Amino acid sequence: MAANDEQSQKSSVSTDAEALRIRVVQKVQSSLAENDVPSASIAYIEDGKLAWRYAAGESEPGKKATPDTLYNIASMTKSIVAETVVRLSESGAFAMDDSMASAWVDPDLKDDPRHKLLTPRIALTHRTGLPNWRYLTDNVLKFQSDPGTEFGYSGEGLQYVAHFIENKMGRPLEDLVAETVFRPAGMNETTFTDRPWLDGRIAMSQNKAGEHKFASRRTAWNAADDVWSSSGDYARFMIWVMANPVTTERAATYWIPRDNLKYQICQEGRVSPPLCPKSLGFTAGWTVYDTPENLIVMHGGGDEGEHTLGFFNPVTGNGAVIFTNGANGQKVIRDIVEILLPDPSFVAFTNMQSGG
Repeated sequence: MAANDEQSQKSSVSTDAEALRIRVVQKVQSSLAENDVPSASIAYIEDGKLAWRYAAGESEPGKKATPDTLYNIASMTKSIVAETVVRLSESGAFAMDDSMASAWVDPDLKDDPRHKLLTPRIALTHRTGLPNWRYLTDNVLKFQSDPGTEFGYSGEGLQYVAHFIENKMGRPLEDLVAETVFRPAGMNETTFTDRPWLDGRIAMSQNKAGEHKFASRRTAWNAADDVWSSSGDYARFMIWVMANPVTTERAATYWIPRDNLKYQICQEGRVSPPLCPKSLGFTAGWTVYDTPENLIVMHGGGDEGEHTLGFFNPVTGNGAVIFTNGANGQKVIRDIVEILLPDPSFVAFTNMQSGG
């Protein structure tokens, strides 16, 4: 599988950024082949600017991936919705600690008074007490713990807050996201639902059995999954987040997770104690991985045949977006992270996620 050198796109690139690009180009070819992943698309951010984009491999059998190829970004959708919610709140439309019951109550929860405890902040920090998806509770949404009492990763929580802002604002979610995030960030290659311009541009997923298929082109939005985007467009989103903070608070103090969950990887031996981060947890829609060397704000995504990751350091302004369309994509992501952000703790984390 040859890397597509002609598909590399560069802007004004520093010597350091160009050196990283060259190393990525040299590594991607072997990593894709070794891990049986069809393609990867990378966008690198330096000092708050898009430095370069690069694509390698095939978006579908016989078709080269390019920097304009669109990927199913899976759970990286959550950060887009979360930023929309936070910024609508900052505009005064509602408070992050308001009960969402005033505008939305899921029919499955109407007879459980605990629904009144659900707030946007609780939803965005994964403390709703709801399952990840309701199919895990026989397709009926049920509380598994009291809201606000403990962490529990939940796509249903993002769905809940998305319904809340639709009803509260009286406008469709996609319109709210477009107005609040997409247009200000300059994003023109990202969508929740099917669009004609997806034709011929999307990466075909490859599952563990080596079968190729196109992921869903939804006719209705999902606030936690299945958005289509290019690596460059998602990089523009992260650049905009860094350049337009919702608070005057310093990055080093704003990006403090509600719950420090590092025990889930450190005490369980998944990351060795010497490489354990200072903290690991969720703020509003982002994962924060804080090491002695870097403050890393990130979100990953993974479905049957896609694995993706976006990360940035809000202090240095550097970061990257890495999209893949293969079941073993986390191994390719790990190999690229080792080049772009060789922080020993973060590399250990990505190695753990890849299965070693």
